[in-house]
Amino acid sequence: MLMWPSDEPEVKILLDTLKKKGHEVAYWIGTRGDKKLCPQEAIFHDHFDAWDAKPAPALRQAPILPVSAELVSSMYETESSVLTLMNKRYDSSYVDERKHIYYTMLGYWNYVLDEVAPEAIVFNTIPHSIYSNIIYDLGQKRGIPMLCLEETWVARRMLSYSDYRKGSDELRAEIERVSKRVVTESELGEELREYWKEHMQPQSRVAPVYMAPQREIGEGWGLVKHRVQIALKALREGNLLSLVFGYMRRLGKKNLREDYESVIKRADWNVPFVYFPLHFQPERTTSPQGGVYHDQHLVVETLSSALPDGWEIYVKEHPSQWWLRGKTRYSSVRYPGYYERLAKIPRVRLVPISTDTFELTERARAVAVITGTSGWEALLRGKRPLVFGIPWYRDCPDIFRVDSVETCAMALEKIKNGARAPKENLLAFLKAFETVSIRAYLENQLEEKPRYTAQENMQIMASHTCEKLRALKS
Repeated sequence: MLMWPSDEPEVKILLDTLKKKGHEVAYWIGTRGDKKLCPQEAIFHDHFDAWDAKPAPALRQAPILPVSAELVSSMYETESSVLTLMNKRYDSSYVDERKHIYYTMLGYWNYVLDEVAPEAIVFNTIPHSIYSNIIYDLGQKRGIPMLCLEETWVARRMLSYSDYRKGSDELRAEIERVSKRVVTESELGEELREYWKEHMQPQSRVAPVYMAPQREIGEGWGLVKHRVQIALKALREGNLLSLVFGYMRRLGKKNLREDYESVIKRADWNVPFVYFPLHFQPERTTSPQGGVYHDQHLVVETLSSALPDGWEIYVKEHPSQWWLRGKTRYSSVRYPGYYERLAKIPRVRLVPISTDTFELTERARAVAVITGTSGWEALLRGKRPLVFGIPWYRDCPDIFRVDSVETCAMALEKIKNGARAPKENLLAFLKAFETVSIRAYLENQLEEKPRYTAQENMQIMASHTCEKLRALKS
């Protein structure tokens, strides 16, 4: 089974390579534009139809029975995660409606796995589209080998996992191997060496590559252009009046920006603090990769209960939260009172969104994240971050993996006593990462100066996928 929704024509390279290497695609979740590329023997399922709990056209008349109580009870952890994942796509749905949609999906995909009986399941990213999480967890229970890719945004490289929750066994083994010697900067390949030098510059302010295009559609003329495009689409679809009335209804009403600005306090650099940048939601970085800590209030409450005397927590909203999707409108992930509830947690200070995140990282005594890039940036600045979730850098020896008040308190005590992340440790980690990672990326359009063509990029991913499938079968 291939979970590879993509509207890029290069996906044909993947399909051709799989066939050439003797792999048969029995079921493919793609996008409607790719349907013409689907192998004749495969069942094709559009990504958005799957997201909407609609069956593949070939299975519309299939005798799919309602789920049993036994199956539902065996998947309670999946259900809990899925209800949160539904904050995207099903934002306005009530809990019972979400649960029934989940039961419908669970029954369908249980039937598909019975009928298709795949020997392996391939995901082009960490599952986070509801249906893909159900497939993943059902597949794990059945012992079906799986392969997931994850973008790291470091020197345009990816990691692959047979179990995304566990991480990469290859990376851990390589970290162990290189830890027995001193790794120098010169041992890194050109791309990682360039990345290292750029981020080791004094006062480095290198933002993640994805932030620029997100800012472009969230501010200034980019926002104007975005709104014009939405209006033109509504006009074509006959929904312009509804769009205008919706906008008029919101005028004069409170929104997220007003809520946030009502509780902020300027940062006081004389106060020792833990910096916790809120994560953009809904997104896979918190669900599923944050587990129970997709609830960011729980993260802050846990940190608050573990703080050394005299310390505070500085919380800052993610700029993309107001740039993308719902902008400053309320939603399931940012509801009325969301920021006020955070501000009421003892020793918590919400700082203005304009506060420089790099300065916050540099001045903080500690940085805490669920999976965010700020945790990696802290490591690059010699700080050992507290990590609540499972980011790609989870196996870096100098992070603190935390999951309770007790583990947070122990980590903060070590940081208070001077715990640091030495550069030599990070160089060793990057060398291990370079050895096992894939020199490829999913987000082609974000690369300003591509090092290779989209076709070459897909061929790298296709070859890696076939190599891993061969290893899974052996």
